Amino acid sequence: MNRRKALKNLGILSGGIVLLSSCDFSKEKISLVLNKLNITSSQENLMKELVATIIPDGEISGAEKLMVHDFVWIMVDDCLEAVEQESYLKGLTNFDTDIKKLSGKTFISLIEEDRVNTLVRIEASKEKASENINEDLFKFVEITKYLAILGYMQSEYIMTDIMPYSLVPSTYGACESIDNSKRINVNA
Repeated sequence: MNRRKALKNLGILSGGIVLLSSCDFSKEKISLVLNKLNITSSQENLMKELVATIIPDGEISGAEKLMVHDFVWIMVDDCLEAVEQESYLKGLTNFDTDIKKLSGKTFISLIEEDRVNTLVRIEASKEKASENINEDLFKFVEITKYLAILGYMQSEYIMTDIMPYSLVPSTYGACESIDNSKRINVNA
C-alpha cells in the first residue's frame, strides 16, 4: 500500500517539476522564438512599424503587407555573428529611448513624416560628428534598412507581379525597342 502511494507521489512530483521548469515568469511574453533570439511582442511591433516606415504602402504593397519584418528577424538570427547580434539587440532595446531623446516622443507615437525625418537624421549623423548618436542605434537602423530592402526586393510579390522574373533566361534580343509601359526586372 505504501509503495503505491510512494509511486503516485513520485509521478506527481516529477510531473510538477517538468511543468514548473517550462514556465516562464518574465515580465513580457516572448512572441517570436528563433534559434538565437527571443523576440517580445513590443519588439516585434516596433520592427513592423520601422519596416513600414522604411518601405511604406503606396501604389504597390509596402513592406508591412509583405511581412518583411519576419524576413529581417530571420536574417538577423541566422546571418549575423554573435557580436553583431548583440550590438543589434542593444540598438533595438535602446531604440525608443534614443528616439525619444532625438524627437521627444517614442517612435510608434510619431507621425509618418516625423518618423522618416528621424531616420534620415540618424543616417546623416554618421557623416556629421556633431550629433551624439549611439553607435548601436546607427548599426540597428542601418542593418534593418538593408535587410528590409533586400527582403522586399526578393519577395514573391515583387519578383512575380511587379518585376517579371524568368527562372530560365529567354532568347537574346540584340535589338529591342524600349517600352516605357513594360516593367523590367532590375535584379536580372
